[in-house]
Amino acid sequence: MDKITRYSLYSVGAVIALISGAVVYVSATFDANALKPRLTSWVQAKTQRTLRFDGPVNLKIFPKPSLSITDISLSERNSETSFVQIANANVVMQFWPLLSKRIVIDEVGIDGATVNLIKEKSGNYNFTDLINSSAKTVTASSPAPVTKPAESEVLTDSEVASGAAPAEAFRLSEFSIAKSTLRYHDQGSGQQVTLSDLSLFGDAVTRQGAEHLDFSSRVQSQSPALDLKINTKLDRVTFDDKTGQILLDGLSNVLDGKLATDALKLTLTAPKLQIKNAQATSNSLLISAQLTGKTRKADANLRLDEFSAGAQQIKAKLLKLSLKSEQDAQAINVSMNSPFLFSLPAQTLNLSPLTVKGDASSPELKSVPFDLTGKLGLDLKGQRLATVMKGSLDNNMVELSADVKSFTYPAILFAGSAQSLDLNRYLKSASTGKEANIAGKGSTNAGAKGSAVPVKVDLSAFSKLDLDAKIQIGQLRYTTVDAKDVRLALKAQKGLLSVPAFSMKAFGGDIAASGSATASTSPRITLKPQISNVDIYALLKQFAGFEKIEGKATVNGDLTMQGGDTQALKNSLSGNIHSRVIDGAWRGINLAKTIREAKAAISSLKGGEQSVSTNAVEKTDFTELSASVLLNQGIASNKDLSMKSPLLRVSGEGEVNLRASSLNYLLKATVVDTSKGQMGAERDKLHGVTVPVRIKGALSEPKYSLDLTAAIKENAGAKLDEVKQEAKQKLEEKRQEVQKKAEQKAGAAISEGLKKLF
Repeated sequence: MDKITRYSLYSVGAVIALISGAVVYVSATFDANALKPRLTSWVQAKTQRTLRFDGPVNLKIFPKPSLSITDISLSERNSETSFVQIANANVVMQFWPLLSKRIVIDEVGIDGATVNLIKEKSGNYNFTDLINSSAKTVTASSPAPVTKPAESEVLTDSEVASGAAPAEAFRLSEFSIAKSTLRYHDQGSGQQVTLSDLSLFGDAVTRQGAEHLDFSSRVQSQSPALDLKINTKLDRVTFDDKTGQILLDGLSNVLDGKLATDALKLTLTAPKLQIKNAQATSNSLLISAQLTGKTRKADANLRLDEFSAGAQQIKAKLLKLSLKSEQDAQAINVSMNSPFLFSLPAQTLNLSPLTVKGDASSPELKSVPFDLTGKLGLDLKGQRLATVMKGSLDNNMVELSADVKSFTYPAILFAGSAQSLDLNRYLKSASTGKEANIAGKGSTNAGAKGSAVPVKVDLSAFSKLDLDAKIQIGQLRYTTVDAKDVRLALKAQKGLLSVPAFSMKAFGGDIAASGSATASTSPRITLKPQISNVDIYALLKQFAGFEKIEGKATVNGDLTMQGGDTQALKNSLSGNIHSRVIDGAWRGINLAKTIREAKAAISSLKGGEQSVSTNAVEKTDFTELSASVLLNQGIASNKDLSMKSPLLRVSGEGEVNLRASSLNYLLKATVVDTSKGQMGAERDKLHGVTVPVRIKGALSEPKYSLDLTAAIKENAGAKLDEVKQEAKQKLEEKRQEVQKKAEQKAGAAISEGLKKLF
């Protein structure tokens, strides 16, 4: 064996002997349990909390020097209630400082910790005193005096922090927390949140930062109902003691689990996040969220460029939001861009300028694109939202403004205008995709007896709404109706909906109305229509399925109704209507023709009824038709119908039962003297004849018949006048004949006398 080898072995042996001696010395002289009373007394004096060691403190030398502490607890301030419990804590120390009775911690591991955080009704937290105590130590005007420890004392890490050892000496190669629980209880609101299966790991931990931080936990709460797993990763965290700056590199936070019954995944990433003077800044902050349930699905992505958040405000140079949402087969796809500014003291949000683009769709609705620009302001403290937007909605130019006050009982001021609006796009049948015929024959589904199925009318949702809205539409299309210059004023206050003014140009004339309705499950509705110079045929066909009257109509009315569905409203309809129609016609019957055909039947003096054939081609022209209608509980009665034409005069009276959609009406038609051309010489024979026509049956398909019994009574006087006139005419003819004969005899006598004379 050469000298070098021999000396090397001697050196190794010496080192081993030295280490072995040191281990024996440390094991013989160091009493870990002697720390218990010192630490307990120190904690009690500093915090008025009880630190308990219910388990032993064990020192291990191999493979690394470590202290194992079990069953540790820290109480609430001036209470025996547990604040923190630790099942096991393991502290790994550097070996050589132990030889001088100093502890230099290298690794810290905590297993099975339970922390109870409480927010008291006063607003204070049960750990506030610990923070305040720490703050006082950090902000002291002069450093604590450095005292040399006695030989029997052990230098702890707290003493290193207070100045008994250099701060630069603090370093943990590893720090970990596993299988721990944190419980949070807000005594004021009753909210409880539990973080279970909590773990935290980091390495290279110094007072200047740490690397590779991993945090994970399960979060559970009943209000709101959630069950989420949290996983947070950091590449590096750096602390600057001089500037107070904290720098987070490679932040990634993922929440994955259940929100109520829906699946939720929320992700937050920030390449670099800087915190300084209670101010957080980042060049880019990314947030994504996915929500999936049985009937809904949402996917949102939020990006904040040049983001900053502090005690006064949260702002971003640019906020970009994209949202895709589907619920009950309805879908919306929207993107939003705007600078972002939120004031924390004032609790106000400002988005200006704001751009919103996207489209919405449903099975009943084709895709509706929108592209709007404007601004939005939100005041959470004052409970107010205000927005002004304009641009394209469904390929039409629109302007919208809204001012909302109070979120619990909203007071809404709204104004909207549109260049044009096609409602047919939004009235599609889910099953067939065909346009819905809202009124008329196909407006409702047929019941068992062919009657219309009532549609529920419930306005109770508006009972707590305070609304003042004004809407203007240049051109409006509804089924086959083309309306222009549509204006609507709508108000809702104290459980009452009102329409102070509604007007539009449609059916060749002007339509206006005002009304009100109670915001209830069985609303009481008032309506005052004002219709001028409209095509009454087109109007009634569209909205009532009635196709019998032509002409230009003027209608005024005052109506009331009440009910929880359309049938109940129809059954309760009451009020009055005054109408006048000019230059029109009654379709389905030709009264002049009916009079001609009725002449023989009336002359036969046989009573009863005789049906009258009708068809869509037949009609009775008139120059003017007027009528007033009195409605009472769904029954419309009329006694003053008057229809005029160059040939006829028609009066009428009867009832229309809106409940049963039937009518029973009697028309009385009479030929007048002023007729020229129509019916020719036959008019003279029919002059003065009154023909009663009974109209009965369903409104949609009424039946016409001659009321012969009434006709006989109506024409008895006319028959008597005719007989008298014939008798008078015969007497006159007889008188004239006698006079002629007398004159002839007188002439002959005079002639004979003259002959004799000469």
